[in-house]
Amino acid sequence: MGISPATLRTSSTLWAMCLLLITLFTIACSVALAPRAYAGEYRLTTGDVVTFDFLDDAELPVTATISGDGEGQFPLIGAVSVVGLTIPEALEKLRSEYRRREILVDPKISLNISTFRPIFVLGEVKNPGSFPYYNGLTVEQAIGLAGGMQVVAANASDRIVARARLRGEIESASAQIIHEAVYAARLAAQLKSSDKIDLNDVPEIASEYVKGVPLDSVIEIEEKILKADLAANKSQAQILSEGIVQAEGGIEILNELVKQQKEVIKNSEQDLERIGALRKRELNTESELSRAKNTASAEKAQLLEIFATLARSRQEMSELKLQLAKLAADREKDILTQLQLREIEIKKLITQKHAAEEQILLMAAVAAEESEKSEISYTYEVRRNPVGGKPTSMQASQLTELLPGDVVVVGIAGM
Repeated sequence: MGISPATLRTSSTLWAMCLLLITLFTIACSVALAPRAYAGEYRLTTGDVVTFDFLDDAELPVTATISGDGEGQFPLIGAVSVVGLTIPEALEKLRSEYRRREILVDPKISLNISTFRPIFVLGEVKNPGSFPYYNGLTVEQAIGLAGGMQVVAANASDRIVARARLRGEIESASAQIIHEAVYAARLAAQLKSSDKIDLNDVPEIASEYVKGVPLDSVIEIEEKILKADLAANKSQAQILSEGIVQAEGGIEILNELVKQQKEVIKNSEQDLERIGALRKRELNTESELSRAKNTASAEKAQLLEIFATLARSRQEMSELKLQLAKLAADREKDILTQLQLREIEIKKLITQKHAAEEQILLMAAVAAEESEKSEISYTYEVRRNPVGGKPTSMQASQLTELLPGDVVVVGIAGM
């Protein structure tokens, strides 16, 4: 019995559909199993985030981050070291912990990697830094996460903006250098107690920046500050000097009082001797002798009080003289410190200015080089530090697949 053409066409169609379904199923299985196989081989390390779940309860899964000491925090048992273990090994260790601590007899748990430790992209990329890892990530995709190549990103408009910014930095640095230079000249005038600024006192490293520059308005402001400082210092010194003069005058008066009081004491002692002699001859009363003794004692006490006042006055005068000397010394020290800071600041500003100028020259050189080259070639290096293994470094291509924690370094060939 023969087979009709219609039957043959139907059989061919069914056979083709079966082949398509088998192919799709094979691809789906390989895609589904790839992460599992990888997770089974991957060893946990610091920064990985795992998802943990009890399979026989209604509670939601929990996440645990592998800390710097290699531990993760798990329900009921707390910290468990899992660094360097694969997922199956970590599962077995957790089951053992639950059984050993008599928490669960037959632990039904699951453990999966939800977030791998990040990868890092460095070098000639627009936004170097760390980025999340996912299965199948290639060098090319990692560079895309970092914003692409830096030199490629630096197009003509970017260079125009960058050059304008650098020129602004140069002009700003020059203006600040001039300001610091005049500031230093004002400090030098303060040291000399002069009310005029001499541009010859500008620090030598900044002298070329003030030549031929109109500085009248800047000098005018600085001289106002200079005069105000001189007036304040003069006023303070005058107050202290007047205090010293007054103290000296008071000491002279007290010295005179000492002389007079000594004379009074001498007279009172003579009176006491005379009254005592009369008392021995019983030509006066005992009360008269007692009054004479009291008078002599009171005069001596008065002399002691004058001596005490004199000592305090001399101490106050010494303190005023010390304050006057300290005022001058502190002022000189402060001015010298400020002068030193101005020179340091000028050096920093000059360095910044030169750095900006060098960047402009470098940009011009790069632009000229790019105009001569039709294409820029790059190099890719992958640095890998596996758990329990030795750090390695290898040359890669854009299609090289990365592992969690890899460091991608992008460079320009020949540089």
